[in-house]
Amino acid sequence: MKTLVIIGAGFSGAVTAAQFLRHSPADVRVVLINRSGAMARGLAYGTNSSLHLLNVPTGNMSADVDDPEHFLRFCRVRDAACTASSFVPRKIYGEYLTSVLDGAEKHCARGVTLERIVAEVRSLQPRETGAVVELTNGQCIEADQVVLAFGNFSPLDPPGFCASMGAERYQPDPWAGASAPSADPNRAILLVGAGLTALDVSLGLLQSGHKGPIYMVSRRGLRPLPHRPKRTTDEVPADFAERLLQVTPSVRAYLQLIRREIKAARNHRLDWRDLVAALRPITPDLWIRLPMAERRRFLRHLQPYWDVHRHRVAPAAYQRFEEALETGQVRCLAGRIKSVETGSDYLRIGIQRRNQQALEEINVAQVINCTGPTTDLRRVKDPLIQQLCADGVIQVDTLGLGVCVNERLAVKSSSGICSSWLYYVGPMLKADYWEATAVPELRQYSKKLAVDLVAIINK
Repeated sequence: MKTLVIIGAGFSGAVTAAQFLRHSPADVRVVLINRSGAMARGLAYGTNSSLHLLNVPTGNMSADVDDPEHFLRFCRVRDAACTASSFVPRKIYGEYLTSVLDGAEKHCARGVTLERIVAEVRSLQPRETGAVVELTNGQCIEADQVVLAFGNFSPLDPPGFCASMGAERYQPDPWAGASAPSADPNRAILLVGAGLTALDVSLGLLQSGHKGPIYMVSRRGLRPLPHRPKRTTDEVPADFAERLLQVTPSVRAYLQLIRREIKAARNHRLDWRDLVAALRPITPDLWIRLPMAERRRFLRHLQPYWDVHRHRVAPAAYQRFEEALETGQVRCLAGRIKSVETGSDYLRIGIQRRNQQALEEINVAQVINCTGPTTDLRRVKDPLIQQLCADGVIQVDTLGLGVCVNERLAVKSSSGICSSWLYYVGPMLKADYWEATAVPELRQYSKKLAVDLVAIINK
């Protein structure tokens, strides 16, 4: 009996497993390993807050690339008023992914088994064919094929902060189970970062009854932007994507053409969001075309602007956030943290505002790190990642964006050789494809990988 091991049971791992189970030949063992007990949830969909909404409309969130309304039907069973434009709580999506995995297991071919293991993987040891998967509990699994489906890793500590400060003063990861709320709901809290994570954390604080100021500091002071409640029926010019793929592959050329198109689109009742949406199918091609120097230029100068325009927030969540901005409870600061001083019951933070020399000092009861996940695997403190890097089993992207793979998602070794048994699917695909962090893209990669694995195991 052939054995497929999938390491990670968030969206990518769960959907890859489900797609494989649907297409698998008989007599195959599928082992799904997750370090926590929440299979098919991951960090993104493990929240129970009703304010934590999906950032993509229901109509675009089907886990099945061949059935676009799959998730919409799931939601309508619970709420008949749900539409393709609705933004539902993320916890519902976690329930949906669980049902997808359970359904695929129930209807798989004869002799195909799904084994779910809650454990941490210590190492992968290649053998003549496949590898031995060693768990921290001492268990070893002989695998013919292995899929790495890990998602995002905890953010790096900003300068001046470390976990030893204690969770009541500093939370290094807002999604970690060890996070502790501030003892005084009337004291100020500082969020380092101002993206979607900071918005989620601020809404969570508001929902829990926090009354004090919530500062959000980032270098540029950019804030999350909302989706529109409804899309227009007007269409982007059909040749927009084609013309963009024909220009010189440089950040400047891309930006100039996109700006011209956005300006022209206003005359046709189109919104900038329509143009950004039209970029989505060709974003991997645009990224692949860019020379390394241009990719560096994009990351250095444009990525923060791309992120706020491309990764938007549900209108209802943004409205609550905007209300807190208007009352002054949430305050966005553009600048850098230059000093951190520990007092008896506070942290005094020195912030240098953008384009200013003087330091502005604020006293806060707690600092929460909302800078976003770490993608540079060379800086990740994880036993499996450290082993794979040290042994040269995986090649880490030069720009620190993730894992290097080929067109079949086979992992490249440090010497550039594509593995015959190890694959990766998940947000770390942005190293090669950039657009690989949201459901509409990840479900395609998961389906393609699953079908390829079925063909390999069926040989």
